Amino acid sequence: MTITVPITQVGILRATEIVHGSRNDAARRHETEPRIVSVEVDRSRAGESDGIPSQRRVVDLRV
Repeated sequence: MTITVPITQVGILRATEIVHGSRNDAARRHETEPRIVSVEVDRSRAGESDGIPSQRRVVDLRV
């Protein structure tokens, strides 16, 4: 099961890394149209302790 978390819960530095990494990957693939990508975030940084530990946590971004 997957939980979508807001990018504000991963912290400013990690959020910047996620956004830049996603944009760089899209540029390397020569993608010209914007699209939504899901990026898995570290469970300990997601800031949600009430979820089940086995659940993946992702951030959805438009790049």
